[in-house]
This record gives sequence, structure tokens and C-alpha cells, in this order.
Amino acid sequence: MNRWINRLALVAFAVAGLLLPAVASAQAVIKVNDDVNFKVGVLLQAQADWQEVANATNTDSGGFQQNMLVRRARINLAGQVAPNVFFFVDTENANLGKTTVGGTGTGAKAPATGFSLLDAVGEWRIDKAFNIQFGEILVPTNRWLLTSAASTFMLDQSAYNAVQSSALQNQSGRDTGFMARGWFFNDRLEYRSAVLSGYRAPGARNSFRITERLQYDFFDTEVYNLPSYAGANFGKRKILALGAAYDAQGDYQFGSADLFADFPTAFGSVEGTLAWQYINGNKLLTSLPEQNTESAEAGVFFKGVQVAPIVRYEEKNYTLPSNQTKNEHRTAVGFNWYPYQKYINNFNIKVWWQKVTPKVGYATNEFTVQMQVFYF
Repeated sequence: MNRWINRLALVAFAVAGLLLPAVASAQAVIKVNDDVNFKVGVLLQAQADWQEVANATNTDSGGFQQNMLVRRARINLAGQVAPNVFFFVDTENANLGKTTVGGTGTGAKAPATGFSLLDAVGEWRIDKAFNIQFGEILVPTNRWLLTSAASTFMLDQSAYNAVQSSALQNQSGRDTGFMARGWFFNDRLEYRSAVLSGYRAPGARNSFRITERLQYDFFDTEVYNLPSYAGANFGKRKILALGAAYDAQGDYQFGSADLFADFPTAFGSVEGTLAWQYINGNKLLTSLPEQNTESAEAGVFFKGVQVAPIVRYEEKNYTLPSNQTKNEHRTAVGFNWYPYQKYINNFNIKVWWQKVTPKVGYATNEFTVQMQVFYF
């Protein structure tokens, strides 16, 4: 086995040697010819957190779970394989080492499960007004899901960014299928229209999932992001984007609206998101009762000292009185430090406190420190 590995390594080095003259000096892109190229990237988020849990009667603290984990480890591969044909693939090992059992009982450390496929999407860019994506696609139900985890101002995305994901048998908000997208009105109006696998009932004879999204950018535009938008631009762009989405399969229904702002200022930049979602699984997804979620978050980046305080408030409210005991709201504040101005997303440190307050039961606290390494 080792002999074959060594041979493969020698072949890889030989191929790399042949291609090195075509590697661009500004970024690590391996260029085969004018129509074929690719690049490789990595994302690593190492994390320590202390998550308070309620006691057995849900009336007081049951102590803190203490975790040292890898929140995300991703290997990214993207490129172009033909004129106007692009792809993006990444694998992820998430929450490696995290305690999996709550309460005051004995916890269990998550075992190493290896990498799983996350995104696997191709795009044929036929025309600015009409492009086709295919594969495992980020479902365009809200701005959060379409935002890069490597460049977000927040420590992590909203707790409610993919409420329906498990019920619809998704992989972290991704689904398999096809999606058309395009831009109009000087690239300010973007549409996304997807036909996806969604929930597969026994026999797989049920209808497919349909997702529609519109977004309007009032200032700078966000064209051909693959697979996601930048989470923050740190004063380099002026973005004000208003979006709305609809998601349905059978009698399952979902609607959302969001407003994202990222403005440059004399001292750096300000960023914020407002979002609302309506979810109702009805008879198809009985594990997803009717509910609404709301979220507001904001951050300020001070370029002189390379720091950014952040704040978030969000809540989830169920419609039926029998479910309203599960209502909750979350409040979080945090602090980001970017030691190297030229490499803001390549390396940073984030500190986060969050309080989760259920309508019934004990409110718990979470403290998190995260360090990120990213290159792509």
C-alpha cells in the first residue's frame, strides 16, 4: 500500500511541476488553458466552548459542558472545466470532538466520522439572465444560508437559518437538484428558481421541492458568487440587499424576507441583517409545526485597531398554543479580532457569549472562543 501511495505522490508532483508555469502569482490558481483551471482551499475553525445545561427538572443550572472541538474543517475545490462551465466542491468534518449528550449525566465525545460531501455544484453560465446550477446546491431560502461561513461577521450563522433542513432530509441546508439564476436591471435584481429532491417519502413517489428567491441590490451588485455571498466586506463595498423567498413541497410551506446592509465608513464599516421566516410542515413534515422566526444582528468594524464588536437578537415562536411552551429567544454579543489587515479572513479570533431563554424552563448561557484559518 505504501508503495502505491509513494507512486501516486510522485505522479502528483510531476503533474504539479508541469503546471507550475501557469500558476498565477496573485492567487494559487492552476491554469491548464484559457478555459480550464482550478484552485484548492481550506477552512479550519478550532473552538473552545462552555455550554450551560439545565438540571433534570429544568429549574436551575446543571453545570457546563466543556468542549474542545473543530467546528468546521473543510477542503474546497473550485474551477472551470469548459467555456462558461464552473464548479465548486467541498467536504466538511463538523463539530469534531464536541460533547453529544446534555444534562447532568455522562457526556460522550463525538467520534471522528471523517469528511462528508457538503457542496457539489456545477454551473453553466449561458447568459447573464439565465444560468443553470446542478448538483448539491445551497437552497436559497434566506440570506444566511447563502453567506460564506468563512467571512461572516457573526461567530456562526443564525440558529434558525435551516430550521427545515433535517425534516427535508437535507445536508446542512443543501439539497440535490437543478436551479436557474440570473440578473436584470443592471445586475441589481437577482432571481433563483430551484427544483430539488426535498423529502422523499417511502416509494419516492411524492412531488419535488420548489424554491424561489428574489433579491434586489440597491448599490453595489453581487454577481456570480459561487457558492455564497461574502459575509462582510470590511469597507470595500457598499451593499444593501433586500430579499424574499418561498419554499414548498406538498403541503409544506415556507416564506422569508431579509434585509442585509454592509456600508463603508470613515472608521471602517458597519454591517447588519434583519430576517423573518414562516415555517409550516403541515401533514408532510409533522415534525415541523407552524412557527415564525425573527432575527436582528449588527457589527461594527474599526479598521484602525482591526476589531469588530457584534450583537444579535433572535426568537422563535410557535403558532399553536400546545407548542408555545417551546418558544424561545436568544441574545448574543461578541468581539472579533483580525490581527493581520491584509489577511482578515485568513486568520481571526472571535469571542462570543449567548443566552438562550426558553418560555418555560431555565435560561442557559454559552461562552465560545474560536480561531479561524482560511485560504481560498
